[in-house]
Amino acid sequence: MNNDVAVLQDIADTLETEPMASQRVLAEKAGMSIGLMNAVLKRFVERGWIMLTNVNLRKLSYAVTPAGISELTARSQKFARRTFAIANNYNEALLKLVADAKDSGKESVILYGESYIKFLLVYACQNQDVKFIQKKSDEAYDSKALCIAGELNEPAELERLSNQGCINLLNLITQ
Repeated sequence: MNNDVAVLQDIADTLETEPMASQRVLAEKAGMSIGLMNAVLKRFVERGWIMLTNVNLRKLSYAVTPAGISELTARSQKFARRTFAIANNYNEALLKLVADAKDSGKESVILYGESYIKFLLVYACQNQDVKFIQKKSDEAYDSKALCIAGELNEPAELERLSNQGCINLLNLITQ
């Protein structure tokens, strides 16, 4: 079912930019054969996700129905809930990490490099009244601070920073 919804999303995206797209175009954009796309479209029509209209004797027009849009919306909401849960897990882990660092005498947190979740780290520092500093990944390591390697660093840089004592954000949840 998940795969079907992904294909439905491909079809919806294609029809948004090319409302009169042929089965061939839909198949190419979805990365499948025309025969498989034909079978998928028939299945989606049966489910009520796609509506077919005859433009002429040789041309069909496709449209995503309200039921199809509802299915795509449900998928988006499920993805959002899963993403929010992951962000919450990281937030809790960072709050604990910064609180533990403060309890052990650390007065600052240094983020080496960039991170998608920098805002969570800044929030954790503000929450614990700990100074937040961001440095480039090649700047000198500071053993007096809680040092964190941003997940957007190159793998070799992440390894180097980890070897120096930085916490790798990619490993934070499993710690």
